[in-house]
Amino acid sequence: MALDPRPLADTARAPEGVNARILAAGVLLVGVVAVAHALDGGTDAYRKAAATGAFGAVTGRAWEERRTPDGAERPLTGTIVTLLPRSKALHERLEEIKMHARDSQSVYLASAGAIRRAREGREQELWDAGATDLVRATVVDSAGAFALADLPAGEWMLIASRSVFASRASPRATKRERDTYLPRLRLVGYHTVSVWLREFTIIAGQTQVVELSDRNVWFTGIEEERALDADP
Repeated sequence: MALDPRPLADTARAPEGVNARILAAGVLLVGVVAVAHALDGGTDAYRKAAATGAFGAVTGRAWEERRTPDGAERPLTGTIVTLLPRSKALHERLEEIKMHARDSQSVYLASAGAIRRAREGREQELWDAGATDLVRATVVDSAGAFALADLPAGEWMLIASRSVFASRASPRATKRERDTYLPRLRLVGYHTVSVWLREFTIIAGQTQVVELSDRNVWFTGIEEERALDADP
């Protein structure tokens, strides 16, 4: 995971005898390396593919498998499907989050949000690099289908997520507590978050078919939702 370089104003004071310009240049170099690492996948190959008209597509469906022989499959409507150029750094970060998700309760509760922020960070890096057209997203429709067309040929990663909210409100503070203490954040419920992760190659003129179901979820986590406790 790439970290933003610290502002020069926040860096330690240069020791006596050390040229401040050299120190500043070193800090800037760290920032350049961080950006280069963040964009480890590069975009040149995708630009060349687009310039030559080498496009492919992705189609798929997302559904919950039937629970009984005579039951029906249920489309996972509203699942968000995001496609990004493949990034080794992002893939490793996601695997790291998943691997340590069960280390403790607090880590588990933070893992789904960490996965979302890692994806959003990669999207922001692409935006900052002027590659907004390589951040592609769609939503699974009422039939459980999704599709993304005009994808430059190359290596891609798909990150899909679905969030289901359950209300689990914790008790409100008493009047005495509200009069005595500052307002606190109160649990109002939680989101069960399902995440799918896929990597594949888009080939010019071909369509990649992706099947997402509740049986092949890559990660499942929880995101709590809290609100400021106020007078009833």
